[in-house]
Amino acid sequence: MGSNAKKIPAACLILAGGKGRRLTPDKPLLKINNRTIIERTVHVALPLFEEVLLVTNTPAKYESLRLPVVRDERQGCGPLMGIYSGLRRIKHEVAFVCAADMPFLDEKIIRSQFRELGAFDIVFPCPRKRPEFLHTFYRRQCLPAIRDNLDADIFKIEMLVPRCTTLCLGKDWFVKNGLAERVDRAFTNINTMRDYRRWIEQGSRTPNEAPGSKALTSIVPGVLQEIRQTLIEQETAFQDQSTPETFSSIWSHSSRVARIAHHIAKTEGWQEEPALLAGLLHDLGKFAHGSYHEDDTPEEENAVQFAQRILSGTVYEKWLPIIGEAILSTYLEGKATSDIGRAVYDADCLDKLGNIGVVQFFTKKALRRQFLDDDVMIRTSIELTYAHHAPDTLKTPTGRSLARKRKIMTHAFYAGLLEEWKELGLGEFTIIEEDIAGIVCILVVPGSCSCGGRLERESDIRDSLKCRSVVVNYLCAACGFQSEFSFCLPNVSGLPQRPRETTDGRDGR
Repeated sequence: MGSNAKKIPAACLILAGGKGRRLTPDKPLLKINNRTIIERTVHVALPLFEEVLLVTNTPAKYESLRLPVVRDERQGCGPLMGIYSGLRRIKHEVAFVCAADMPFLDEKIIRSQFRELGAFDIVFPCPRKRPEFLHTFYRRQCLPAIRDNLDADIFKIEMLVPRCTTLCLGKDWFVKNGLAERVDRAFTNINTMRDYRRWIEQGSRTPNEAPGSKALTSIVPGVLQEIRQTLIEQETAFQDQSTPETFSSIWSHSSRVARIAHHIAKTEGWQEEPALLAGLLHDLGKFAHGSYHEDDTPEEENAVQFAQRILSGTVYEKWLPIIGEAILSTYLEGKATSDIGRAVYDADCLDKLGNIGVVQFFTKKALRRQFLDDDVMIRTSIELTYAHHAPDTLKTPTGRSLARKRKIMTHAFYAGLLEEWKELGLGEFTIIEEDIAGIVCILVVPGSCSCGGRLERESDIRDSLKCRSVVVNYLCAACGFQSEFSFCLPNVSGLPQRPRETTDGRDGR
């Protein structure tokens, strides 16, 4: 499922109360591919449900998950009491109940199961011989029946079935919905050491995890979710929309930067975890409190403050000095003074180059209601200039190597686009290399004015709010048309420095 898929309007109750007689009482804390079983469960649940609670009588074991905790109202009654206690606490009318020892929950199966809920009180799957009551949706209106059974010391969950309106999703349902091949993995429970060894060997082959996303899955789910939620809420508040639409472009960008920074750090032989975290956190101050540059506080300082709030008290607190230095030195000072700062700087730049950069350029224009026309063609000069200088301005050998290839890719795409534009009779543009105040800029220049007259062009460099900008003015002597086009320059060699109090090294694309 895509990262922008809507959450299920229900709660999720993760039951972590088993005694582990066959394996260990700490079974949810066993690791598969460097992630605990319960972290895997939470990693699926947090982005999938509007509300996630952990039901356990040993909350200290799971503090790092940073989830709301529910204790059994009476101990010794098995999972039925966990379901009862959780249903009494949720804000929603429906809860998906799952066990903490199910490491491979399948989002597609869960969403399909929810769609069957209708007016039923309980919807449970039975893909094999036995029903899976700890992979089931329950309505709060089951509470009286559960309470009666608990009072009568009837602790088996299946004894609720005669007292509630239920739907059983059998093997045929899984086949009909194209889910049969997902069953074995999705309904895996780790009950024996043999089970555990088997899934350690096969754990890396997870259909829900694309190879590029594996780095993110190493982050504690509660921390990752808080970063994601903070970025989305900030951007959505900034957009000030009257509709319930959410905006997640900054989160998407940050998650890519994090993975690229992780890749660079790994290739360079640096610490990977702080690079990953710094990439996730580097833009947390961009729309701080729902505003953009509302006061004089640099967004980088806001980002560090949010990082301290999110990571303090977690296993990642030890990285705060390194992360803070990376964000401030790279962006506020315009200089990457640490290995992690250099990795994040390059990752941020690389996310705007090559084919990914092309896609983002046109996506941003569309979001701003700027569509493919002559003005957008001229503005592709920004992408070409940045791509041209990237191999010389990035700060790591890995980054520069990746940038060289993306420089060629970027130029080839826009050259092809302009050629097609001309062939279709839409207009003629030329890619030129121009020295502006000692700085090479790659400009996309129109062949003539829309009236057919010749366009005169003047260019210079000037200071703007966050950067040194190249400014290009067009003037048509025939019709009097005038147009000014400007963009921030990268930190290229030979660029005159701005006064100290206004220095900022970030690009203004």
